[in-house]
Amino acid sequence: MKVVDLTVPLSPQTPAFPGDPPVRFTRLRSHASDGYEVTEICLGTHSGTHIEAPRHLLPSGKTLDQFPVDRLLGPGVVINCRVGCGFPIEADFLAERLRPWPLPMGGFALLWTEGATLTVEAAQLLIESQVFLVGTDSPSLDTEPYPVHRLLMENEVLLVENLCHLEELGPGPVQCAFLPLATVGLDSAPVRALAWR
Repeated sequence: MKVVDLTVPLSPQTPAFPGDPPVRFTRLRSHASDGYEVTEICLGTHSGTHIEAPRHLLPSGKTLDQFPVDRLLGPGVVINCRVGCGFPIEADFLAERLRPWPLPMGGFALLWTEGATLTVEAAQLLIESQVFLVGTDSPSLDTEPYPVHRLLMENEVLLVENLCHLEELGPGPVQCAFLPLATVGLDSAPVRALAWR
């Protein structure tokens, strides 16, 4: 079994989405002065590889803790959607890439995009496939006013952004785990993302 860590490591060098707070580490206690070490971590809920719940864009949407943790482990498919940065992934293109490996109901669609966005029609195709989660190696599946985000979240599909190392898996079925920090009442959280086959 090959396990691939799909998570961008968090550090002060981790890029932040424009307008989001940067990641900061502040040493509060040190071995030299206190005999032990404690570090304060400050970051936004969308830092690095993160999982987004409907509350992110929908005022009455569910928060992360309202989804059972066992739904965050299961089967998925890595989909080769590399059409080039700045070009959207169209529904017909996505359907063709899914032909060899249909999406498991309640499973995960992992979009290997190298920066591409998703059209509303392609997002609708994923909803009709009854996926529970859509992951992407892009910082965002679309741009303001975020129609793809809204459509997925209205259908209670979770999003994971800023995945990495999908090329180590290549296209095809995988098993996945997307484990966020155990927060209460938040729209999103950093996640440890793993996949294996």
